[in-house]
Amino acid sequence: MMASARDLQRLVGVHPKLAAIVTQILNELPMFVAQGVRTVTQQQALYAQGRTAPGKIVTYKDGLIHRSNHQPHPDGLGYAVDLAWLGKDPFSDIAPWGEYGAKVEATGLTWGGRWKMVDRPHAELPA
Repeated sequence: MMASARDLQRLVGVHPKLAAIVTQILNELPMFVAQGVRTVTQQQALYAQGRTAPGKIVTYKDGLIHRSNHQPHPDGLGYAVDLAWLGKDPFSDIAPWGEYGAKVEATGLTWGGRWKMVDRPHAELPA
């Protein structure tokens, strides 16, 4: 596997260290970048899910008071990405998320699969 042009486009604005690690993971696993940097509007739309919009709650970050690491930091860069599996069900519960999580953590990144609100696609630079 290799990072596609679409993956590289979705990594624009992501911290270079994180983008490099994600690119390496994409070379090893059949995955794609689902999301890199998010705008405030995109973050607010995710926050609305399960609250004022249909769907289940997927984040506690409202985009304003509590900012996501997907949103640009003061240096203008995003510090989080979401990856998903190639195929017809990219976020399947039976996908090998543990393998992905092990690779994420082996690089020193933080994996959302260990969080109380489990977010298996999520990887970010540690605080």
